[in-house]
Amino acid sequence: MSQFEIRTLPDSSPLPLSWAGRLPVPETPAGNSLFFWLFQAEDPAYDENFIIWFNGGPGCSSLIGLTTGNGPVSFEGNSTRLVQNPHSWTKLGHVLYVDQPVGTGYSTASNPYPAPDNDRVTSDFYKWLRNFLILFPNLRSKRIHMIGESWAGNYIPYFASAIVEGQDSFPVDLRSLSIGDGTIGNPAAMSTISIGPFMRSQKDTLQIPNKIISAFAEAERICGFDKVLEAANRYPPNGKILIPGNPENPNYERHQDLPSRSDPTCNIQPTTPDRVLASILNSTCYGSCATFATAFDYMNTASAAGTGKQCHDIYDTHNDCNTIDPLDLLASYFSRADVQVTLNLLPAAGHATNKNNISATNFSPCNRTILTTLLTSLSPVAPAYSLLPDLVTSHNISLHVYSGEHDMLVNHFGTELCLQNMTWNGAQGFSRKPGRIFFGDDAAPTWSSSRPCEKGNATETCDAAAAGVWACERGVTYHLFWGAGHSVFRKKPREMFAYVRDVVVAG
Repeated sequence: MSQFEIRTLPDSSPLPLSWAGRLPVPETPAGNSLFFWLFQAEDPAYDENFIIWFNGGPGCSSLIGLTTGNGPVSFEGNSTRLVQNPHSWTKLGHVLYVDQPVGTGYSTASNPYPAPDNDRVTSDFYKWLRNFLILFPNLRSKRIHMIGESWAGNYIPYFASAIVEGQDSFPVDLRSLSIGDGTIGNPAAMSTISIGPFMRSQKDTLQIPNKIISAFAEAERICGFDKVLEAANRYPPNGKILIPGNPENPNYERHQDLPSRSDPTCNIQPTTPDRVLASILNSTCYGSCATFATAFDYMNTASAAGTGKQCHDIYDTHNDCNTIDPLDLLASYFSRADVQVTLNLLPAAGHATNKNNISATNFSPCNRTILTTLLTSLSPVAPAYSLLPDLVTSHNISLHVYSGEHDMLVNHFGTELCLQNMTWNGAQGFSRKPGRIFFGDDAAPTWSSSRPCEKGNATETCDAAAAGVWACERGVTYHLFWGAGHSVFRKKPREMFAYVRDVVVAG
């Protein structure tokens, strides 16, 4: 352990005691390693908690989460100086950040890229985690809480399944899974069917004319999505909700990178109601009922033409042209040689082990090769169908799902549809619509103190301090955070700290 210890970081506020470096992935060819950064719990009262954080992508470094809202330091404004984060999750337990799969961030991969699908990604991580816990044996008895966002909606359930399957040979105490704005369902449910309600809810922010909104509503009626949305809005549901086909079969992250983007007949610049309907119903590139791809094209076209919201951000509709891109800051800071020396990734200049003057490597926050590889491979079965219900029902592992209301990429209407279509602990979905308020300093108020509330409600039933609405039934919670996008902790670090404290590690 001592060879990985870190006490200071260049241009940074003081850190809690931490350890960082690379560990090889066992039983794989040489060159496959995962980078980790482990922080010791700052508060002894939370010593029994071991939190593992995952960014999504797929192929995005966990250092994004560490430096943008949930770690002990965050970038100061638009600079690469790191300052103390008062809402660090290290105050609530030991926190591990892992760059995975191989080739992500500081992690390394053999050539050619060795993890072509979700099965290999899962196998690699589980083998690596066992090795990591042997190296840090004090963590093996802790209560493990896996938490992540976006494509981690696939990572976490499959990793958890591997952990419970290996319990006989390598027992650990896996207590909870927390998934934020995550890909727990199939794209048809999470994007295609649900993008219309999202656009209506964000109409003013996105500056969408009523005629365009009406065109999407008409497409919903023609495609049968309106019936699905109606069924999803019943609490409790009346039975399994049929998801019609898999229109457009979109890969969440890849709309901007689809090969068809080079074909001018694909994006027909759907800025009129007729063009919107033509793109949704008759696209030769996306297939019939391609609402999500059309919404993506419409927003980008309108933004470029100056007729829609400028600098439209699919991750957070409330971001504007002045919003700082943290990925640029990460690329700059973590490409520095002095930072890589500190993180035990590079021998210091002049050191005996650096006789060949090995230079720093360029750090990329997200690896596009991994994204393309995994999103064009055979997609894993959506975790909401069987994996998550089994983990909750058969293994008594708590599941916590949360969303930011301004996330267009993985919008909350789709997440709510998937939850209402999921069966766990003897019943389907929630029996009551998530409508109980929670607060920035209390993410799990008792039912007696948590009154029903609709956002924008001017009556006394809606508390001004409300952070969002939530539900909790049979071992599953759902929180909708107001005023946040895809990465909730970036906009709402205080509220997410309370969430981790009151919901995730409190169980």
